[in-house]
Amino acid sequence: MESLADILEQELEEAVEVKNKRSLHRYITLLTENLVRQDRNERERSEFREAIIRIDTRIEEGFKRMDERFEAMQRTMDERFESMQRSMDERFGAVQKSMDERFTSVDKRFDMMFKFMTTGFVILATMMSVYQFLA
Repeated sequence: MESLADILEQELEEAVEVKNKRSLHRYITLLTENLVRQDRNERERSEFREAIIRIDTRIEEGFKRMDERFEAMQRTMDERFESMQRSMDERFGAVQKSMDERFTSVDKRFDMMFKFMTTGFVILATMMSVYQFLA
């Protein structure tokens, strides 16, 4: 940039009548400093933009990984739920079968009890009828 300042100062000095060389030097110095600042600002802006793009990319990748983890966890939880559901269904089926067997057993006992009671009453009624008929 210093060579640019020297070139600008010489060109301006030749193009225009210079009354104060120090003033011309200050003008060129300010002008080139402004150009240097603009160049530096552009570079920093470009660097910031690239940094922001990298950060954005990393954030997107992080969200994708989180989504993948959540989906994997969801699949695991679904599998666990389905396994628990099958286990509960099996246990319920076993309990239901056991209750059905008990009910059937109790039902058979009541049937036999009523058959014996009916048979007993029939025998008793027959004996009473025979006794009254013979007596």
